[in-house]
Amino acid sequence: MGEAYCLRGRILLLLQFLFVQVIPKIEALESFYANVTLTANGGNLSAVIYLPEGLRPDERTYYVSTRFDWGSMIGSINRTTTNQLGEKETHTLYGTRQWRLPHDPYWPESGVGLASEFGVGDDGSLCNFLCGWNQNSNITNGVLGYQEAKSGESFLKIGVGELIKGSCSTCDSAEDYKFNSPYKFAKPPVWTLKEKGNGKSIVLSNKAVLGDHGYKLDKHIILNDDQLLVKTTLTNIGKISFSTAWYSHHFFTCDSHPVEHGYSVDYDLATTKGKYNEPGTWSWSTPLKDYAKIESKDDNVRIKMERGVESDVRIKAEFVKDDQSRGKFTLRACNTAIRETIPEVGKKTSDISMYAYTLYIESGTFSPEPQILLHLLPGKTTSWTQQLDFEDNYPPPPSSSSSSSSMPLNSLLQSGADTQYSSLSNHRYGYMSKSLNFVAIIAVAIAIVIGSVLYRSFTWKGRRKQNYVPVSHHGDEGTHPIDVNRM
Repeated sequence: MGEAYCLRGRILLLLQFLFVQVIPKIEALESFYANVTLTANGGNLSAVIYLPEGLRPDERTYYVSTRFDWGSMIGSINRTTTNQLGEKETHTLYGTRQWRLPHDPYWPESGVGLASEFGVGDDGSLCNFLCGWNQNSNITNGVLGYQEAKSGESFLKIGVGELIKGSCSTCDSAEDYKFNSPYKFAKPPVWTLKEKGNGKSIVLSNKAVLGDHGYKLDKHIILNDDQLLVKTTLTNIGKISFSTAWYSHHFFTCDSHPVEHGYSVDYDLATTKGKYNEPGTWSWSTPLKDYAKIESKDDNVRIKMERGVESDVRIKAEFVKDDQSRGKFTLRACNTAIRETIPEVGKKTSDISMYAYTLYIESGTFSPEPQILLHLLPGKTTSWTQQLDFEDNYPPPPSSSSSSSSMPLNSLLQSGADTQYSSLSNHRYGYMSKSLNFVAIIAVAIAIVIGSVLYRSFTWKGRRKQNYVPVSHHGDEGTHPIDVNRM
């Protein structure tokens, strides 16, 4: 009996080591990417801006693919508040530990946080059918010079750079643009960085010219008190006019917790009462009503998650036109409300209007996506601002009769955390009554999971990168150690 208890103790020490030392360090690998971290509000609010490739050549780059604007990788937002008990609590918003794991910098979907795209989020170089709320025709999908280019020639993707037509992994003889497939670069994009405001502001800039087409993009990112501002300025430096849609994907999660009961969003869609279409249902998308409750509330429409989203479920709702909507929304989770506005939308002086409004959901993201429409004549500039205001959103104390199923997300998380802490604190006594075989199985299972994560991290690069060959800033891309630079 004494030997059994001794072995159990050793296994418990191994489990504690895995949970306290090994697993957190594996997760922390995601933070080792070139970045600038802005802080405000006395250190109680911080946001990580993952930098484009080339700005810090000796550090890994979070995103080097061809869908999202390289200057829009803003996430891992930490916010510290004082709860109703007078205790400090910190929440991580728009984290990196739920979406597309293990992370692959080369894959187009592998954005983070406020990752934005110039385009309509669909295949085709131009939109010619069901093009947004106003049925606009010939809206470019964020690409310039694509139609004129022949296979093997260059075109521009705004916010990404100069790409090679026909080089994507899903390209076919039709030679149409594939928004979510990686393209090869014709040459490395060049970005510049200016740090301003004593750690509270930066400016990222990129420009590209190809024949009669060209753009200049500036991203001014500012953190003030409980507010994040992302001012984007786009200039047409070519000789040909273009119109394009733009949206921020909003890869939102709360404390790296899968999307479930407790996540909600309010849309300014009261006029149409949130009526929506789901064109992907029964082919790849699952009906929104199977997972969420939709109701009118305080001149808004609230979409409130009622259950967890399984790992193989994808949900996309496209809301019908609402003439009063300006793309405003408020996300709620983690005892926090995040209100986003784009003040320039609908103003005559800005010539920026709503293009469409969607909601995309997986277990790893809860993504409201207001899309705006931009028109630029040669030599003209337009700008718009994502304004995110953070506020406390503590629920009233639950009554004694309340069931755990009705508790808000953060309460569920805290309850789980307390249970785990209690279990760890008393493991020498409570766990001794467990079966030795059961504990051993747990240890083996954890070891298998860790081994699987490490194996996938080491091999992911090779699987994805076989169809994606960027122009490297460092010479031969194959000379980089896989375990350090491209996990």
